[in-house]
Amino acid sequence: MDISSKKNKRGRPEHKAAIGREGLIEATLSLLRTCAPNDLTLQDIARQVNVDPALIRYYFGGKDGLLRAATLQLLDVTQLGSQAQGDGQDIEKMLYRRIRLIIDIGQQNPHFMQLVLREIYQGQDPQTAAVLDTIAQRGVGLSEALLHARPARPGLPEIDPRMLHVALLGACTFFATAQPLFNVLFAKSTDEALAQQYAQFLTDLLLRGLGVEAAQMNETSACGHATS
Repeated sequence: MDISSKKNKRGRPEHKAAIGREGLIEATLSLLRTCAPNDLTLQDIARQVNVDPALIRYYFGGKDGLLRAATLQLLDVTQLGSQAQGDGQDIEKMLYRRIRLIIDIGQQNPHFMQLVLREIYQGQDPQTAAVLDTIAQRGVGLSEALLHARPARPGLPEIDPRMLHVALLGACTFFATAQPLFNVLFAKSTDEALAQQYAQFLTDLLLRGLGVEAAQMNETSACGHATS
């Protein structure tokens, strides 16, 4: 008998289904739509895709590593999606679509902000600081793109893209986390109608803050004085 065959092999555990890293992340995100992060267990995730919990530890080291990976995937979808939607568009469309993307992802993933706070902003992993810096700078870059998309007119206010990034993110994520409040204030609205209404309101509000409408009004007024 080959004694070596009885030795435990290190590395990727055997399992019935061909589930890899991405499959485990998708399973986790699916469960998190109805289960809070603190209530989710490795056994829950493993059972969802019919694998041994050891496979999760192999890829991610444990539950915290898997939740961090799932959170980073949601952030990538949000930020990279915003970059793709901003190509070749005017500022109003860029802003509205970015707002809707964040709102939609928040509605589809009700624990999104909780995950970001726990796994990224307050994370204890040694690599968390570098990860936070990357996503923060990428978010600021999106805000800079919005500012660059403003029509080139005199009198535009100076806007700190870092402040714009924080304000935009906060206003959008609040929509998903404060649904009970919205349900009280807008009891007769459907989820889609309310999301659209809020996104358009926020777009108009931020555009005024960015000076886009004010600049247009000033230009119109200047033209009127020139011809009078």
